[in-house]
Order: sequence, then C-alpha cells, then structure tokens
Amino acid sequence: MSASVFRFRPPLLAHRGASASAPENTLAAFKKAQEQGARWLEFDVMLAACGEVVVFHDETLDRTTNGQGLLQVQPYSYLQTLDAGSWFDPRFAGERIPRLSEVLAFLQEERLSANIEIKALPGMEKETVTHVLSQLEQYKTIPTPLISSFSIPVLKELRQQSALLQLGFLMDDLAMDWEKTYRELHCTSLNLNQNLLNPTLIQQLKAISSLLLAYTVNDPARAADLFSWGVDAIFTDCPAKILATVV
Repeated sequence: MSASVFRFRPPLLAHRGASASAPENTLAAFKKAQEQGARWLEFDVMLAACGEVVVFHDETLDRTTNGQGLLQVQPYSYLQTLDAGSWFDPRFAGERIPRLSEVLAFLQEERLSANIEIKALPGMEKETVTHVLSQLEQYKTIPTPLISSFSIPVLKELRQQSALLQLGFLMDDLAMDWEKTYRELHCTSLNLNQNLLNPTLIQQLKAISSLLLAYTVNDPARAADLFSWGVDAIFTDCPAKILATVV
C-alpha cells in the first residue's frame, strides 16, 4: 500500500481532537473536531494495567484528570471513574478517558480517519503494539490509519508484526541516522516539529518522504507558509481557525 492511500482533505489533523475547544483525547474533543470540519483525528494510546488500550497522552493522570500517579499501573475499572473534563472547563465535567475501542467505533460510524500515536513504557513495546493491533483488527472498515510513534522500538515492533501498516516516524528533532531508520521500516510519513521546518529543509525531506506532516500549528500565517513550502498536512488544536483563514 503506497503513501498515496492518504488524502488529507482538508490538510489538517485535529491534534488530540479539537483540543483548543474541548478536553484533549476525549470523545468530546473528537466530536468537536468533526463539527469544526476536520476529517482526520490525531490521538495517543497507551496500555492500562488490565491490558485495555486507552486514549491518553501523559504518563501520569494529574494534568488532565482528577486522578494521580501513573496511568499504566491502573486498571481501566479505575480509570473509567475519573473525570477527564473538568480541568479544561466545568462544562465538560464527567468526560471520561476513552478506550481505543470506543474511538474506533466513532471513527467507523463517522467515516473519519486517524493518526494513532502509540506511547509505550520501555520494555512494554511488544505488548502495547499487540493490543493496539488486536483492537484495529476488530474495526476493519475504518479508513486505513496512520500509526506513529517517537519510539523506534515501537515502530520496529509494528513493522515486525505487519508489513502492511502505514507508519509515521515522529521526531522532535532530526536524528543523525533518521533516514536509515525511515527506509528500513518502510515508513509512510515524517511527522515533524514545525519549528524545524524551512523551505530548504522541506525540499530535502520531500525527496525522501512523500508525506511530510508538521505539528503543532495553531497560527494561520505559519500554516499558510508551511503549505506553500510543500508540507502535506498539519496537526492543529484549532481546526476551525485554520479552516476559516487558510484552507
């Protein structure tokens, strides 16, 4: 399957949902992103202690819930009792940490696409990847997802388990040997920190990767520049603002 399977129309991915308008990585944020015109969602997944794959960004619960401590030592029976919305705004009180299966069901029903970022504790890469792919197998009619990670061990495990997966190589900075890793793993996209990017570098990167995605872009002027230089799509917290002024 080639990179051309992906059509970013409009050319943006709602970063953790419409996370400027609703609490990140919740169904409320994903529904809000769809309302604002996004057709691609980006979200993070990790493994709870019971083996349930949940949609969450931080290793700890403190910032975005009323819980405390490490998420990955807690079973979902506990995680589902937490309030993941009030920290953002009292209007979202009672919003829960979603399971991956719930989000996949939403994607399937609404025919939305997704970039799923896998976060795994060191030593838990195989178990995390196995559980994520098992969930995806149950939702075969969703549009082909892009699966990304900052973790090279995660990307290697993904490729080992499937030759057909579309992989996104996430980097905050360009490692010296990134091109070797990118080619060896047959990645589909480079997902890069937008602060790295300029016209010259973008031209060089596009000679290697047919898809170049930039995160996290909330300034319409910056988004317009990136598009004009050849970036294929951006991750944004505010789809409505980008769509109203740029796309």
